[in-house]
Amino acid sequence: MNLSDIIIIVVSIIVGASGQLAYLFIVDHEIVRASKQHIKELQGKMKGMKPDHPEFKPTYAEIMAENSKMMKQTMRPTFVTFVPFLIVFFIMSSFFSYAPITAGTTFSSTLSGSANATLIAQNSCLQFNGSNNISLSSNSSSIPLETSAGAYSSCTLDVAFSNGTNSSLNITKLVGLDKPATYSAGGLSIYMVPNTLIVTTLPFSIPFIGNKLSWFWTYVILSFLTSIILNRILVHYKLVA
Repeated sequence: MNLSDIIIIVVSIIVGASGQLAYLFIVDHEIVRASKQHIKELQGKMKGMKPDHPEFKPTYAEIMAENSKMMKQTMRPTFVTFVPFLIVFFIMSSFFSYAPITAGTTFSSTLSGSANATLIAQNSCLQFNGSNNISLSSNSSSIPLETSAGAYSSCTLDVAFSNGTNSSLNITKLVGLDKPATYSAGGLSIYMVPNTLIVTTLPFSIPFIGNKLSWFWTYVILSFLTSIILNRILVHYKLVA
C-alpha cells in the first residue's frame, strides 16, 4: 500500500466520522427526542381516525409541524459540513483520479488530425499498439491507441508528412504524468489518458462496481461504513436521538 492509498483511506474515514460527530454536537437531541415522542403520540391518536373527523386535520397539521421542527435540527450538520466535504472531494478528485505513468505502463491515447503523416517515437520512448510508429491518413479523424511508455522521463515524436516535410512533438514529463494531456504539432495531436488509480482489488465483485476500487468508490464505501458504524455506537449509548 502506497502513500496515496493511505491518504485516501484515512481521509475517507475522517469524513465519515466527522459527519456523525457534527450530528452529535450540532443537533439539539432533546428537541429531536421530544418531537419523535410527540409524533408517536399523535400518530397513536390518529389511528383509526377517519379524514372527516373534526380532529383529523388539526392533528395532522401538528404532526407536520413537529416533523418540520425535527428536520430543521437534523439538517443543521449538513449546512456546516457541506462546503468542507465538497472541497475535500474536489481536492481528492484532482490528486487521485489517475495513476502516474511509469515505464512499461500501458495506457490509452488517441491520435487525431487530417494529414498524411507518420508519428515516430525516438529511441522507442513510446510504443503505439506495440510499435514505435503509427500512421494517420487525411481521411482518418482519430485513431485509438494502446500506448506504453519507455524508461524516459520525456519523449520526442518525429512527425514525417507525406509531402516530405517534418516536424517534432515534444512530450515533457511523460513518466509521472498523472492527468490527461494533449500534445500537438503540424496539425496532429495526441491525447494521453493515464490509467485510473486503483486503491485496492477486492477478492469479490460488487454489482455495478466490480472488484477494483478507484479513489471514488473507496471514498464512498469507507466514509459510508464509518458513518453507519459510528452512528450505531452513538445510538447504542443514547448520545444521539
